[in-house]
Amino acid sequence: MTEPTRRTAVGHAPVPPTEPAFPDPAKLFADVLFDPPAGPDAAIAGPVRDALTYRRVRWLHERISGEDPLLRHPAYLRELLELAAMVDPSVFHVMFLHHCMTLGPALDFGASPRDIAELALGPSIGAALMTEVGRGNSSAGIRTEAVWDPAGEAFDLHTPDAEASKYPPNVGLSGVPRVAVVGARIVVDGIGRGTGLFLVPLRDEVGPCPGVVITPRPPTGLLPLDYAAVRFEHVRVPADRWLRDGATITAPEGHQDPLDPAARSRRSQGQSRFAWGAIATGMAAVTRAATAIALAHAHRRRTVGRFDPETPALAHRNQQRALFGAHAAALTATVLARRATDLCWRLPVHRGADRGLPPATMRTASLLKVTTDRLAEQAVSRCRRACGAFGFFAENRLIDYQGLAMAFNAAGGDNQLILLDAGWSMATGVDYEPPAAPDAPHDPDAPGPSTAPLERGGWAGLFRARERLLHEELVERLRIGAERGTDPFVLRNDCADAAERLGEAYAARITVEALIHDARPMFGHRVAEPVLDDLCLVRVLEEVAAHDGRLLAAGLLTADEVRTLSARIDAACARLAPHARALVDLLDVPPGLVRGALAGDDPIGDLTT
Repeated sequence: MTEPTRRTAVGHAPVPPTEPAFPDPAKLFADVLFDPPAGPDAAIAGPVRDALTYRRVRWLHERISGEDPLLRHPAYLRELLELAAMVDPSVFHVMFLHHCMTLGPALDFGASPRDIAELALGPSIGAALMTEVGRGNSSAGIRTEAVWDPAGEAFDLHTPDAEASKYPPNVGLSGVPRVAVVGARIVVDGIGRGTGLFLVPLRDEVGPCPGVVITPRPPTGLLPLDYAAVRFEHVRVPADRWLRDGATITAPEGHQDPLDPAARSRRSQGQSRFAWGAIATGMAAVTRAATAIALAHAHRRRTVGRFDPETPALAHRNQQRALFGAHAAALTATVLARRATDLCWRLPVHRGADRGLPPATMRTASLLKVTTDRLAEQAVSRCRRACGAFGFFAENRLIDYQGLAMAFNAAGGDNQLILLDAGWSMATGVDYEPPAAPDAPHDPDAPGPSTAPLERGGWAGLFRARERLLHEELVERLRIGAERGTDPFVLRNDCADAAERLGEAYAARITVEALIHDARPMFGHRVAEPVLDDLCLVRVLEEVAAHDGRLLAAGLLTADEVRTLSARIDAACARLAPHARALVDLLDVPPGLVRGALAGDDPIGDLTT
């Protein structure tokens, strides 16, 4: 073990002296094991590629594993997952499933100390098995059953038919011991008790465990892993492997649970919070890495044309808009990722009737996942296009990053469904109050900071007003429909667009508030404040521009303000252009870790040797 990492870059505070002496993640990922395959091995795929992924994960675990789970050391886990996402998105995926989606529920739902220690120390790698093929991407209505057997004091875990198969967990590679948190419908005395969670060994070095049927799926190009379908054929799960979360089954009293079956199912689905923190972290990391690659490339690249002989690429307005917009997205995603881990990785566990996080916190956490994923997919796509043909090739990493972002459109919770659920819960007042209207309209002649909507002092008010109006619109549509006796399903279906917009407006509002409150404390020590403010301005103006017609129609912007949006973004980009090198440094991508031709100091040599 080395001394504790002292990384103090973006979003990282110095490691307290009481922290364990974890090895420096940057040094770990600098090992030659993480060099991309080259020469004849460059095109490896399928089981060979998967074996490399797990070899890398095992190597990391050998160096970081201890009896104390990393979720109890969130700053270190954040940094580890950030660098994993930058260096190898497949490794990131395996690591977050193990440390967050397996150990998270084990800690939160009360696994035995022995099981937690075994998970933390290895050699098994964790997975999460919730989604079933017949339910699409939904973890609701799970049909896998865990039937209580009082004689054996164990559960009989069984897949009733092919549509209840767990799909698509990455557990298909032979020779790798795996254990999973499995979601199944608890049945006691023939009565369903809601969805529970169980720790279930899936396979050892020899093969699948008894009763576990693992069917590997064909390789995939983006985010390659050993995906599979899993069925359980009457697998015996001892009672101490049930993550009981305060529930009990005893001979005299029978089944006792402080939650009713519906609440128990919601509580089990709430394990997604551990994923949301990790996903936001990974999305912010790949957005920073992609922007660092593309921005550095544009800074040194020269273009030739009729009107611009030997002009730096970054002098072109289209490159500035693409790359400074991507940088602004990376900064925003990083701010949101810190908030997400602070919310989602909360330990120790809160015991009692109010198990889990409050609905408002869960809503915010889920929308942080959605927002960081959308920012990543849009920004990485911009970077790929800005790099021209080079951006297409996997060796330059951008395709890997885009594949990761695309995967989390649905993985970890479907983004569109999360937005819809958020909109519905807000419309029905579930732990939500819309932003209050201002006491009085702004007087442009009054002294003090400007609250004009496109100036920093007016950003929060603009986004709060948008959210408030969309909430009023949705509530009114639902009221009118109910008064007319519209079928509830038809009414909700007709209003789905408004619910999704409300969810988006809430996400945009909390994003802008996070930028206002967090960007300067997190980044201000590393770049001049006007530069940082221009990055925030670009992000806010791009969000405004995406909805300018509705904002104009609602009277929240004037026609002149809408007309000037593009010019304002261009002006901010022009002010940022002279600071390109400092902006690359601000992205906090350790030199040498992002191995690719465009990321090298000598890109031409890298491409021609």
